[in-house]
Amino acid sequence: MSKTARLPPPQPCWRQSRFLVPEDLIVEILVRIPATCLIYLKRVCRSWRTLISSPEFARYQLERSIAHSDAQIAYSGDYFLQIKIGFFPLQCVLDNPSSSAKVVCVEAERHYNIVGSCNGLLCLLVRAPRSTSVMLWNPCTGFTSESLQTGALIMTCGFGYDHVNHKYKFFAAMTMRTPNSQREVVSKIFTFGMNHWKTIETSPVLFNPLDLFIVIDLRAEFVNGTLNWLIPLPNGEAVIVYLDLGMETYGELRLPERDSDDNFRIKPVIGVLRNCLSVCFDHKKTHWAVWLLNENQCWTKLALIPHYPLIVDHVFQRQCLRTLYISDDDVLLVGGQDDKLYLFYLKDGRIALPMIDSSSDDHIRLLSQGIYGRTLVVYYPSLLSPSRMV
Repeated sequence: MSKTARLPPPQPCWRQSRFLVPEDLIVEILVRIPATCLIYLKRVCRSWRTLISSPEFARYQLERSIAHSDAQIAYSGDYFLQIKIGFFPLQCVLDNPSSSAKVVCVEAERHYNIVGSCNGLLCLLVRAPRSTSVMLWNPCTGFTSESLQTGALIMTCGFGYDHVNHKYKFFAAMTMRTPNSQREVVSKIFTFGMNHWKTIETSPVLFNPLDLFIVIDLRAEFVNGTLNWLIPLPNGEAVIVYLDLGMETYGELRLPERDSDDNFRIKPVIGVLRNCLSVCFDHKKTHWAVWLLNENQCWTKLALIPHYPLIVDHVFQRQCLRTLYISDDDVLLVGGQDDKLYLFYLKDGRIALPMIDSSSDDHIRLLSQGIYGRTLVVYYPSLLSPSRMV
């Protein structure tokens, strides 16, 4: 009696060709393709769609993107008429600063301020006369979260990733009215995915309890699971206050020891370089000192940058350089005192002004001529969403 022939089970599309390609090799090929292109490659076949859509592949793609410095600068304007968000690749700026890097703009429905960037997600803030809302957006995949209404005016805020509980969190310190019509500062944390606010203790160092005026910037710097602010003290010195997103508790960090000849009237600025907290302050009225906080919580000096030609007029200088990014070959991107972007080559001391074509973002002046009310953050394109924890 003859047996009925059985058809073989369906094979992944790459195995249907004449030459068999191992699955791990396919992964290594695809992970090297920009995240924006991977979105379209999901249409090639079912196997690729399953692979590219998996959280494991998204994590691997992001890790490789960070390791190979596939970074971009994302920015928003501080003007309410500016409703576009711009992006430009850092590698083009670093490799050839004299050639105009092209800005790609995305049209938004309204004006957004960028609070921060983490794992390919941008946290966007919408300000209104009586309230503020916040949302998450992945520019690569198009994912957007529901808009969160804060119900109060935000004094300062921050966005980051809680590595302990594997959650994305938004922190906000808000002014609210008490039953007796007095103002008070309330600190809250919103956990995306759980969709609820949690009130935490307000740090007395962050705010003046007498007049409630804030003495810090709108945005906190996120690094290694903490949100960080630099706070000037009454004695002329400063301290870094941080919020641990996992423990949801505050702590303090002291700055590096400073020379008595430093200009303490110029405000220090903190940032993030190489996944470390950084601080820049005046050094003996001739240089900028850039320091990094290493994994042992010790400050190490990264560079001394001469004031000239980054300063045009000493009389009007009130703040240090704002460090944005540093490449593997020690090229530092900073925002200068004159509101322009500069590249400082640490190995030989050269300084360059990168050419950036931002004619598509509707600003009056090009980005190469000045930042002018733009908020800039380092952004890594990824396939992640809040439901894909890393």
